[in-house]
Amino acid sequence: MTAPVDERPGRGFWVALTLGTPIMVYGAYGLVHQTGWPRSFAVARWLGAGLLLHDLVLVPIVVALVWAVGRTAPRWLCLPVRAGVLGTALIVAVAWPALRGYGNRPDNPTVHPLDYGSAVLTVLAILWAIVAAWSAVAWMRQPRPRPNA
Repeated sequence: MTAPVDERPGRGFWVALTLGTPIMVYGAYGLVHQTGWPRSFAVARWLGAGLLLHDLVLVPIVVALVWAVGRTAPRWLCLPVRAGVLGTALIVAVAWPALRGYGNRPDNPTVHPLDYGSAVLTVLAILWAIVAAWSAVAWMRQPRPRPNA
């Protein structure tokens, strides 16, 4: 028999709620005050669509990839490759606005002054080099069958 789990919110939840709610209200007030209601509703629609895209499309794809790696890769390789897949998804998700050029303005070239495509590829190359090194260490540490004497 398993011990019952207390699922009531703890102290951390109440502290975060107490601190986070006024900050979010202040941000929403600032958005409406600076841009007006029509633009604020457009931002809310964009945010809602992004949340739906994340929850209904992107997360299931990443979870399916991680699951497939776990089903097909050797045991010693699962953890490094799964970490690489999750890291890749995170890097692309964080870099997506810059890669797509969201917020670019012709009158202000300093908004996105860098070559974000090559920067993301560099970070991904570093990530997968770490995954390769981790995989090599995991392969060397795996138990080997002893020859019969």
